[in-house]
Amino acid sequence: MSDKKPVKMSDADLKFFEEMLVEKRRQLVTAQSESERANAFQGQKSQSGDGGDSDSADSATDYNTLETTFSLAAREGKYLVYLEEALQRIRNGTFGICKVCKQLIPKARLLAVPTATKCVNCKEETKKKEQENNRMEMARLFAEAQRKEMQKRAAGH
Repeated sequence: MSDKKPVKMSDADLKFFEEMLVEKRRQLVTAQSESERANAFQGQKSQSGDGGDSDSADSATDYNTLETTFSLAAREGKYLVYLEEALQRIRNGTFGICKVCKQLIPKARLLAVPTATKCVNCKEETKKKEQENNRMEMARLFAEAQRKEMQKRAAGH
């Protein structure tokens, strides 16, 4: 007798998370539009100027502001993709199912990170594996550098 039933969120939960994700997407798109309008206004303001020379401190500040704006826009763009992917998982019926262990992701995790694709345990395990792989790669690179250094020394003597 099999006691395994298909893992799936309830329709009510899926509807709740769909509404949450759609609202987050709407807020993000609205914020991006407002930011673009503010940047366009700032650009027009700086182009019209007052005829005076802009000093280097102003230029540095403008550059830092621009860099920060681009960084935020890239991050928001990524998040928008994650939101769209989560909405697609709702349409596919796979939302809230851990892509590693295939069990339901706890609602508390999805409330905190509605774009999550892994339960906390699998996410932590994935991070541990990535860290271990990074350590192994660093050790390999270090050993390779030492080997090359020893070869140089041996060739020089």
